[in-house]
Amino acid sequence: MHTPLDRITSSIANAHAELEEALLELEKLPAVSQGSVGFAAHALNNFLTVTGATVELLQLSLADHPNQEVHKGLASLERATVLMSHTVTQLLTSSTEAGIKLRLEAVHLPLMAQRFSFFYQRSADRKKIRCLTEFSGDTPPAWSDRVMVAAVLDNLISNAVKYSPHGKEIRIQIFAQPDVIVCNVRDQGPGLSPEDQSKLFQRGSRLTPQPTGGEPSTGFGLAVAKEFMDKLGGTISCESTLGVGSCFSFSLPRYQEELHGKHPAGPNHKSVEPKQTPKLW
Repeated sequence: MHTPLDRITSSIANAHAELEEALLELEKLPAVSQGSVGFAAHALNNFLTVTGATVELLQLSLADHPNQEVHKGLASLERATVLMSHTVTQLLTSSTEAGIKLRLEAVHLPLMAQRFSFFYQRSADRKKIRCLTEFSGDTPPAWSDRVMVAAVLDNLISNAVKYSPHGKEIRIQIFAQPDVIVCNVRDQGPGLSPEDQSKLFQRGSRLTPQPTGGEPSTGFGLAVAKEFMDKLGGTISCESTLGVGSCFSFSLPRYQEELHGKHPAGPNHKSVEPKQTPKLW
């Protein structure tokens, strides 16, 4: 009878083999095509399988480790892997003619924002940046696709950390309007020139500001966020002043019980800086 360790080890080995095969096939494809997107997504999916299984193996092996930071780090990595796996699933679906299928539900943006704020605080700490969330305890949920919203919020917060100078603040502000829920991600970064702002949300566009910690940048994150918001019936925009900072804002349809049915009660608290490791979304 196979033990949990045997099962995980076998899963890792199989995923490694499939990853190598996918990468070999990927090298034969054109640089940009529907097929290459599909194969790249499959390769990434196998990589995430390796990552997820390795984390599971470490969690079992280090279950009695006395350092709580080790457990927090593994938990964060596990949740990030889950999020990316869902995103890759969406990418695989979008590379076919069927397109992305939305799974609409009541999504509590304040709780999601808190969790992402906590997740990126570790990276922000290296630059002495504070990530803060601001919202009312009775903020109603949005009616949206949880995975897509998580991908958009992840992109905006990670960008804010990536481009902010040392010692600054990032504020995630969430509030309700009559028909929508609005989320602002404000930074104190270098800001964007009018020319840079005209290129926002375009695939592959490279802007003048550079990451302040040497982080990589693909130029695709904001374009994907815009495409997701369009599919969700929401909006996304940016207000920026050169040398002052930027505010990226998105809005989503507000959940309405009379239209969408009852939903679980949301968190009734006002949090500024999360103190414990939560799920990402």
